[in-house]
Amino acid sequence: MEPTEAITDVDPAHQEGSERTGDGAREVVTRRYVRSPQDVLRLVVFGVASLLLIAATIWLEEAVVGVEEDIVALFGFLSPAIERVLNGSVEIVAALAAVLVFVVPLVTRRYRLFGYIFAANALAFVSMSGIQRLVDRETSPSVANELAERAGITNNGTSSGSIGLAQMAAAFIVLAPFVSKRWRRTGAVIVSLILLVRLLVSLRLPAEVFLALPVGAFCGALVLLAFGRPDRRPTLAAVAAALGDAGLPVSEVHPASVDARGSTPYFATMTDGTGLFVKVLGSQERAADLLFRVYRFIRFKNVGDDRPFSSLRRAIEHEALIALLARDVGIRTPRLRGIVDVGADSMLLAYEMIDGASLDGVSDDRVTDELMRSIWAQIEDLRSRRIAHRDLRRANVFVGSDDVPWIIDFGFSEAAVPQTILDADVAQMMASLSVVVGAERAAVAAIDVLGTDAVGEALPRLQAKALSGATQTALKQHPGLLEDLQRQVIDRCGVEQVEFVALERANRKTILMVVVLALATYFLFPQLADLPGIVDQVEDANWGWTPLIILASAFTYVGAAMGIAGSIPDRLPGGPLFMASVASSFASKLAPAGLGGMALNVRFLQKQGVDRAVAVSGVGLNTVGGIVGHVTLIGVFLVWAGRDAFGSFSLPDPKWFVVGLAIIAAMFLIGIAIPGTRRMMSEKLLPVLARAFDGVGEVLRRPSKTILLLGGSTLLTLAYLTTLYLSIAAFGGGLPFATVGAVYLVGSAVAQAAPTPGGLGAMEAALISGLVAAGLDDTIAVPAVFLYRLFTFWVPVLPGWLSFQWLQRHEYL
Repeated sequence: MEPTEAITDVDPAHQEGSERTGDGAREVVTRRYVRSPQDVLRLVVFGVASLLLIAATIWLEEAVVGVEEDIVALFGFLSPAIERVLNGSVEIVAALAAVLVFVVPLVTRRYRLFGYIFAANALAFVSMSGIQRLVDRETSPSVANELAERAGITNNGTSSGSIGLAQMAAAFIVLAPFVSKRWRRTGAVIVSLILLVRLLVSLRLPAEVFLALPVGAFCGALVLLAFGRPDRRPTLAAVAAALGDAGLPVSEVHPASVDARGSTPYFATMTDGTGLFVKVLGSQERAADLLFRVYRFIRFKNVGDDRPFSSLRRAIEHEALIALLARDVGIRTPRLRGIVDVGADSMLLAYEMIDGASLDGVSDDRVTDELMRSIWAQIEDLRSRRIAHRDLRRANVFVGSDDVPWIIDFGFSEAAVPQTILDADVAQMMASLSVVVGAERAAVAAIDVLGTDAVGEALPRLQAKALSGATQTALKQHPGLLEDLQRQVIDRCGVEQVEFVALERANRKTILMVVVLALATYFLFPQLADLPGIVDQVEDANWGWTPLIILASAFTYVGAAMGIAGSIPDRLPGGPLFMASVASSFASKLAPAGLGGMALNVRFLQKQGVDRAVAVSGVGLNTVGGIVGHVTLIGVFLVWAGRDAFGSFSLPDPKWFVVGLAIIAAMFLIGIAIPGTRRMMSEKLLPVLARAFDGVGEVLRRPSKTILLLGGSTLLTLAYLTTLYLSIAAFGGGLPFATVGAVYLVGSAVAQAAPTPGGLGAMEAALISGLVAAGLDDTIAVPAVFLYRLFTFWVPVLPGWLSFQWLQRHEYL
């Protein structure tokens, strides 16, 4: 991950500075501003820390208060007089620091730095103020009183202490790239001392004090990421000076336009004419490597990644060790000439230059069978010494001018690895070569040198997820090539059964389930918290009605399946379709207005081979059919129940309907008038609509489909209102079926406008109020509605989740 240059202007007041290189050589440095992986890494770390602390403060309030009381008791050993002195001292230090961080940039005309500090302070103020409102909680009286008594001042609840600490943390994060390491350490000591004193004498609760630090640091990192930090990578002069300090005097250094992942490459020429290839690694490259490793740890398993090195120096020394070891056992790899510090926080490795080009830069006709066998001979030597290269792509195989291959770049390599990691090298190299020479030649060359057993053992790792990003990109330009290579290995190595290694720790389905569970927790936990109250409400029901209630509730899924079957021209399998209806009831509880269930149905239809446009229009047609059926039943039941259900009512003014149509028409005409919008509509929207209308038209031209569509929607609604009627009967009844139907139809229509899954909360309120208004005693209405929701909302959660899992296992989703 290379830093992206964001700003190219130079701060005139800080255009030049000095940088130590090697044994003491100094150079003039011109600052540029770049967006760095360091700030991305810090943003992730501080963001996660802030979220965890916020979540703990909100959801684990009692535990947090207990910890706060323990911390206050721990720091209660000072006398009030000493604490007042400390409090005054830290206020003075904090005020001086706040003034200096603003005044010094202005005096030295470093206006860009002043803007950074101002932006970070403002962002920290807004963020910490908002977070304090978000985590508004009951203060422990013992904590607040002891803090006030300890400080010898009145507990007025001011929040300035935490906000000020967050602003100070933000300012020091922003300042860090602009100052020397000595000043960075001084800043860290100042912040630590202020934090300690805040814990000793502040009126703020310890949880807020600890929260202020990551929040402030997050704001500072966000400012640096948005506007760029000074580029501290060594310049060409620094690289040349460092090489000279290492006993490698050079006459010329220039950047190298080569694929050197994880480093900044240079070409250099020594005074004796020897060419050098130089890799420079610094804090930016280390941050990028850590991000890459975290990503791979989250997503993959069984790929052989080791723990990241404790420092940049350890990483450099490890690469040098593997390169020296490989060369010592006879691997053709460039000679390592030196390792040396360069700049403030970078190191370099210098290798002798190879006269040639990387395999991805030579013409395809130069990749002969003889060359491939030479490459595999080198890999066989690595395997015999149990050295895994772990990045064997074409860019890391160099072809000399004499057509002899060299293995380069041991930055990701490991020694003494298990056999499975060595097999990954074989799979990687075969896939890389197949892009150039085809599947058959790539497999034959590997088998000729390594043998059928070694190549066959590598087959479980011959899959896209095990390959480098560059190889995956190249394979995408040759559809079916990887599958052809797998078949070649199977046939030529006599592999009877292939079981690919499970490499993904978190795939899309896993991420989806995590999101689903998070949403379920967010929306359903408050209701589950009142589950004992719900049980108390329904425990007096006549449970002899339970079989009929369950049967009526089950018919809702039959109706839903019928509606989907009738909305699509294609024929759908009945069993999976019913399971999809049950699963959609689970998915609908994770998003308002049934959006989760609609998305699940669209995905199910696509997996059945239905065109996406037809699937989306079919689900929409099913929704429209449900609305038509619902509105029709409202009219029927209102007439059937009579005015005794709700009394008189009036329809809304028709003029608002006309106004809405006029607004839609005006927006459409404006879109047509804009050339870009008109072109997008004609090229992208209209073809999709045409396919959708074709599908809808085919459905409406077939009476059987129309009957399924409208019949399913009607059955779905009737099954729900029957369930409600039976739930009321379980508590003794009291209302006729027509009245209950009218109440349900109107109440459920109102509840659909609520921004909660399944109308949670709104449905209960609408039905209870409607039943009471229709004459049902509230001692019956309340438990009856909760019994109805128990069997139509809560009980189906488990079957819905199991159906969701079944559909995933059988690849219906």
